[in-house]
Amino acid sequence: MIPSSSNFEQTDDHPQSLTVESGMSRAFFVVECIFVIAMLIPTAAAQPPKHVTPLSIGDPFPDIGKRATWLKGTSVESYAKGTVYVLDLWATWCGPCIEMMPHTSVIADRYAKHGVEIIGLALDPGDATATQQFVKNNPNLMRYAICEDIDGQLKTEYMTRTGAAGIPTVLIINQDGMLAWKGHPKNMGGPLAEIVLETYDLEAAKQTLNRHDAATENIANKPAPATDRDALRNIFERKDGNAMVKLADSMMGNKARLVNALGIKGKGLYYQGKFEEAKSTFTSICNESGEFKTQVLCGAAEFLVTEYQDNPDRNLLLAISLAEAAVANRTGQQWPATGTLVLIMDVVEFHIQGNKKEAVKSHKFFAQKIMQYETLRSSIPKESRLTARNRRTILGQ
Repeated sequence: MIPSSSNFEQTDDHPQSLTVESGMSRAFFVVECIFVIAMLIPTAAAQPPKHVTPLSIGDPFPDIGKRATWLKGTSVESYAKGTVYVLDLWATWCGPCIEMMPHTSVIADRYAKHGVEIIGLALDPGDATATQQFVKNNPNLMRYAICEDIDGQLKTEYMTRTGAAGIPTVLIINQDGMLAWKGHPKNMGGPLAEIVLETYDLEAAKQTLNRHDAATENIANKPAPATDRDALRNIFERKDGNAMVKLADSMMGNKARLVNALGIKGKGLYYQGKFEEAKSTFTSICNESGEFKTQVLCGAAEFLVTEYQDNPDRNLLLAISLAEAAVANRTGQQWPATGTLVLIMDVVEFHIQGNKKEAVKSHKFFAQKIMQYETLRSSIPKESRLTARNRRTILGQ
C-alpha cells in the first residue's frame, strides 16, 4: 500500500523535494527520422483509429496479463490496488528512449521505498533476441523491471488507444488503477510525486491532458498521409531523397522543428546526389537552436559514416565537424555525443589503415584527429547511436 503524505520520511529524496527535471534530449538513421516526425509533428497515426476505443486520462487501465515476456524483475500481470505503476514504453532501436534510461533509473531508485513499480515495456523488437540481449548487456542502465510486448498486443492497447504519437512515452497508473498521466519521461517527476503523495488533481488532468489530445486534431498544416510511421519507414529505407526534401520543406515553417527538418533535408539532398547542398544544410544546424540540436547533429554525423564508402575523405571530414559541434553543444546528461565522435574516429582509423597513405587525401588531418582524441577513445565512452551490428558492418568486423 502506498503510504499517505503524512507517513513519508523527511529525507533528501522525499518526493516532495523533487522538481520536474530539466529536459534531456540514438538507433540508426531510419529510427531517428521516424522518432523526430512522430514526436514533433501531429499525425493521424497519433489518434486512436475509429474502430479502437480510446483510452483517456481517468479511465481504468487494462492489465498486462499474459501479453508480455518478462526479461527482468518480477512479472506484473495485473495492477494491484494501492500501488502506483509507471510504464515506460521504449525499444532497443529508439535512441531517445535509451538516452532517458538513466533518468528513469534515478526515479526508480528514489521511489522504490514508496512502493512505486516501474516497468520498461519494449515495443517493436524486430530481431527476436534484440531486447533480451540489450537487457543482458546493460544490467545497470535499467534498474527496474523489463518486459517485451508479444506480437504487438500491448502496442495496440497502450499506444494506439492512448493516442501516443511515439516513444519514449511514459504512462502512470494511479493507486486506483486509472491512467493518471501520459507524456515524455523527462516530465514525469512532478506528476509522479503528486500521484504518490495523493495530491494529484485527476479531474484537472482529465480536462488538460484529454483536451490537449483532442486539440491535435485541429492543428493547422497537418502533414501529408505519408507521415504515417510505416510510410515514413518506407521513405527512409528506400532512400527516397525527393520525398525527404519535400517532407523537410513542409516542416520548415515551425521553429521548434527546424533543426529536425534540416537534418532530414540534408539526408534527402545527399540521396539526390547534391553533396555540397547537403553539406551546407547539415552545417547550418550548428547555427540554430532547439531541444534536439545535439541529437540531430549526431544523427547527421553517423548518417555520413554509414554512407562513408561513397567518398570516404569527404564524408568523414564533414562527419568529424558535425560530431565536434554536437559535443560542443551538449549540456548536462544530454545526448552522448562523445560516443558518436569515438565511433567516427574508429572508422577514420579503419579507413587510413586499410588504404595506402597517398590514397587518403586527408591522411595528415585524420592522423592528427586520431591523436587528439586518443584519450577519449581509450576511456570507456558512452555507446554511440549506431547499434553494435551496424558498427560491425561498417568496420568490416
